[in-house]
Amino acid sequence: MTEYVELHARSAFSFLEGASLPEFLMQRAADLEMPAMALLDRNGIYGAPRFYMEGQKRGVRAHVGAEIAVRDMGQRLRPAAYLPHLHPVEPARLPLLVESRTGYKNLCRLISCFKLREDTKAEGSALASDFAEYGEGLVCLTGGSEGPLAAALAQGGYDAAEKTVTRLVSIFGPRNVYVEVQRHFDREEEHRNRAAVRIARSLNLPPARYGRGELCHGVRARSP
Repeated sequence: MTEYVELHARSAFSFLEGASLPEFLMQRAADLEMPAMALLDRNGIYGAPRFYMEGQKRGVRAHVGAEIAVRDMGQRLRPAAYLPHLHPVEPARLPLLVESRTGYKNLCRLISCFKLREDTKAEGSALASDFAEYGEGLVCLTGGSEGPLAAALAQGGYDAAEKTVTRLVSIFGPRNVYVEVQRHFDREEEHRNRAAVRIARSLNLPPARYGRGELCHGVRARSP
């Protein structure tokens, strides 16, 4: 039986979206006897050193990465207009995991590049073309409700979602793209999961599944 590994945790460094400190996440992983955990904060690797050091103390492998906003990959899904606490319009986010030391360097350079490119102080966003220079050594997930697959599926249906994943494969290569499946007992999420699994099969891509009762399959990423 494959052991569960959380691939998409956020810490308090993802302001207004995560609450736990990186150390606490790693401590909890150790308490649950998880062999590894991945930290993907929004547009930054601020908590990665603390996450990695705590993992070394606890004997839990730390996978490092980030959710990167990509300007030309659609818009992040938002709650319906009648719901309170609406999210602002922002680009879809691409979850990226570091596979090697080269990948860690490229992720750092990518984040610095798009933040320096902003005219005004903001979190900034990358362009898909940036990955031609900074994509080596990175493993790409298709994301949850904030990801480009969800955005394309909501706006253009299955064909648009498949086209988006095909684009990711052309950027990162078929061995470095994993179709992400989440299960939180949400009806819209289940619709997206079925489409994601169908796309994974049609493009011969491996799934990266997590959520209640789900398993992690085959991700090769490792800490820098």
